[in-house]
Amino acid sequence: MKKLLILIFLFFFGMFPLTACSANKGILLFNTQPITKENALSDNMVFNVGQKVYYLFIAPRRMENKFIRVQVFKMTDNAPWGGNDIVRTKDFRLMKDERYYYTDYFTFGEAGRYVMQIFSIDDLQHPLAVDFFYVK
Repeated sequence: MKKLLILIFLFFFGMFPLTACSANKGILLFNTQPITKENALSDNMVFNVGQKVYYLFIAPRRMENKFIRVQVFKMTDNAPWGGNDIVRTKDFRLMKDERYYYTDYFTFGEAGRYVMQIFSIDDLQHPLAVDFFYVK
C-alpha cells in the first residue's frame, strides 16, 4: 500500500515538468465591437461573413522589439500544405505605449474556421499567441 501511494505521488508530480504547457504564451481576444475597457473580456468566436473581427493581443511580458507579425490562415481540406491556407500575413510596428498589447481589426468574405497567430519579428518559428475563430 505504501509503495502504491509513493508511485501515485511520483506520477502526479512527475507529470508537471513533462507537460507541454507554456507560461510564456500571450492572449488573443476577439470581438465584434472595437475593444475597450468595458468589453475587453467578452470574447466572441463566431462572426458573420463581411463583419469586422476586432482582436486584442496581450503579450506575456513587455516586448523589446518594435515589430510583430500577424498571420491568419484558414483550415481547409483543399489546401496543398496540410489543410492550411494562409489568408493574411502582415507586420505591424508597435508604438512605445503598445509594448504589452496590440489591437486592430480585419474582415473576411468567406466562411470557415480561421486560426490567428502572433509572432515576434525576431522569432518566426514560435508564436507568442495562437487562437481560432469561425466565420459563418
